[in-house]
Amino acid sequence: MIAKHRDYLLQDTKNFHAHIQVNPIGIVDVDIVEKREHHSSTFDSLAFKKVGSKTIVSGCEEKGRKKSQWQLTLNKKDAEELNLLIEDANEEYEMLMRDLL
Repeated sequence: MIAKHRDYLLQDTKNFHAHIQVNPIGIVDVDIVEKREHHSSTFDSLAFKKVGSKTIVSGCEEKGRKKSQWQLTLNKKDAEELNLLIEDANEEYEMLMRDLL
């Protein structure tokens, strides 16, 4: 099980960069480089919403007892790649669990 890393250009007015790590244990970590901001979410808490040629990726993270929402705007191609990485990681995890039984 190897985490996959990708760097994407956010489709917002400032064109910030996001470094995203997809971990096969079911977690996505997002670092917005210029803002020095970190977000994390489980695969189950992610949502992809197409808006024209862009896709809004949103997640929910728990920090102690508090939950906070976050979202990124990616171009369609980058969002599709991220979605495929998440699907592959999920399948990899399920195969590992089956092999352990």
